[in-house]
Amino acid sequence: MVIGVVRLRLAWLVPALFITLGVALSDRAVQPASADTACAGERFTDVCSSDWFYPYVVDLSNSGAISGYADGTFRSYNDITRGQIAKMIVNALRWTTYNLPDPTFNDAQPDSPYYGFIERVVDYGVVSGYVCGAAGEPCPGLYFRPSDASTRAQACKIIGLARRVRRTPTVTGTPPPATPSFTPQPSRTPTTPPSPTRTSTAGPTSTPGGPCAVFPPDNIWNRNIAALPTHVMSSNYVASIGLGTALHADFGSGLYNGGPMGIPFVTVPGSQLFVPINFTEYGGESDPGPYPVPTNAPIEGGPNSTGDRHVLVLDSGSCTLYEMYHSYPQPNGSWNAGSGALWHLASHALRPVGWTSADAAGLPILPGLARYDEMASGTIRHALRFTANSTQRAYLWPARHYASNSTDPNLPPMGLRMRLRASVDISGYPTQLRVILQALKDYGMFLADNGSSWFISGAPDDRWDNNILHQINTLHGSDFEAIDESGLMIDPDSGQSR
Repeated sequence: MVIGVVRLRLAWLVPALFITLGVALSDRAVQPASADTACAGERFTDVCSSDWFYPYVVDLSNSGAISGYADGTFRSYNDITRGQIAKMIVNALRWTTYNLPDPTFNDAQPDSPYYGFIERVVDYGVVSGYVCGAAGEPCPGLYFRPSDASTRAQACKIIGLARRVRRTPTVTGTPPPATPSFTPQPSRTPTTPPSPTRTSTAGPTSTPGGPCAVFPPDNIWNRNIAALPTHVMSSNYVASIGLGTALHADFGSGLYNGGPMGIPFVTVPGSQLFVPINFTEYGGESDPGPYPVPTNAPIEGGPNSTGDRHVLVLDSGSCTLYEMYHSYPQPNGSWNAGSGALWHLASHALRPVGWTSADAAGLPILPGLARYDEMASGTIRHALRFTANSTQRAYLWPARHYASNSTDPNLPPMGLRMRLRASVDISGYPTQLRVILQALKDYGMFLADNGSSWFISGAPDDRWDNNILHQINTLHGSDFEAIDESGLMIDPDSGQSR
């Protein structure tokens, strides 16, 4: 097996990968543990310091990424196939499969159940194949050998080596070069920590810059919905949220109660140190850490907030978004969080069915924020995020989670998309607000959490004019309508739209 370039940091993959791996092995014959305790004093009785894979297994075990069996063994030689490993990695990372028209390998054709998974891990440089010439592998051609067995020990080494490599950033949505170069990853404890770009009241809001687009153009977040039909329950939903309730821009410049006005986020480089995350409320519905969260990451509401305390981190090296709820930094550099979710911004993948995220609806937060730099460009080309006081025990695509016990069908479900009516005249509003209102006509806004009704989210920035934003309260719930976007759905487990 040839180890290639790792473009996406794999450290956080390990727990999910080995959970999956454990399930995959559950129905396989396993090598019985030796009756003799060959490696007394070691973490696993069958992993000795003289074993070639020892440092990789111990490293991953120390990080909490893997664990052994109840009898104290690790059973390093239980095997899985290379094709299965490819599928596990793609599924655990929530990458999309990569179905090339011309297969890379002679033995991994489009009719193979692992075809798209193999092409994706090779495309991202995680592993590569073999040159022809071996028995049963006629030339010319390349071979992946998807049915060849790989041991748990070999998997540990692959992931362990991958964690020590820094990926080469590539433009989101563009396949990486076939023979990329790479540079060794710097120490995980650098002398001078990397400086993240962060939102604060002292300067302009950072944006997902560089090559990171926030989801593909055909993702539902980025789809213009101006022409979609209204939902059959639109009048009921709007009435329950509040026909006469004014809109409110829940963001702006300056401080409110000592914290930034809005939901801040921070952009970090690919070399940002990953730290442990301890989930205190919804760990079973959270993506396991570590996350690349700086110790000084901005917290919604400020460090003394008693609210949702969202922390949003965009890794600009891998174009991966990490979001946490009820976030509290710890003295050792780790974080406690009520829940956490990560999003590969080149992917359409949604949360597992029924899972929350850092938001109640199981949606990402950053894609739904009004950001000053977008407004200044003259156009916001994505849906925004809003809250409602009372919601239904239900959710609509692309949401994955509800946060209510009420089955009242007149209440709005999570994931409901609202649109500013086309008939509303916005020509007289100042530019800062008119751009936002046009986005509400063209892209609408998703119901993402319980909260004050018709509160629209944005990122704090000292360039916002609060007096202008306040003028949004001249609009009311009666100026909106719920839309039916079900006709855009291709797959209920994907955010890709028709």
